[in-house]
Amino acid sequence: MGNLENRKLKKALQRVEEIKKFYKHVVAYTLINLLLAFVWNFSFKLVGDFVISNQFDGEDHKYLPIWFLWGIFLVLHGVKIFAFPNVFGKDWEARKVDEFMKE
Repeated sequence: MGNLENRKLKKALQRVEEIKKFYKHVVAYTLINLLLAFVWNFSFKLVGDFVISNQFDGEDHKYLPIWFLWGIFLVLHGVKIFAFPNVFGKDWEARKVDEFMKE
């Protein structure tokens, strides 16, 4: 029974650590993008006419703001943490190792 409780505790601690990393990601996203929005007006060409910027600048849709791109990754991070917490996590690794050991 003690081993099961240790596993549950370890899993809970890992989950809390993942959530804490997500919240740090949200804070970094907010602070850095506020800094970029109020301090700098930057843009740089990525490939050809495709430009990454901190704002929507052009009439055409060649400009993608950095906050938009980073926001997509932030949303994906949130989905991984809250919607599908065990997809490719440590638990998944342990299950795959057990599966291969049985073969």
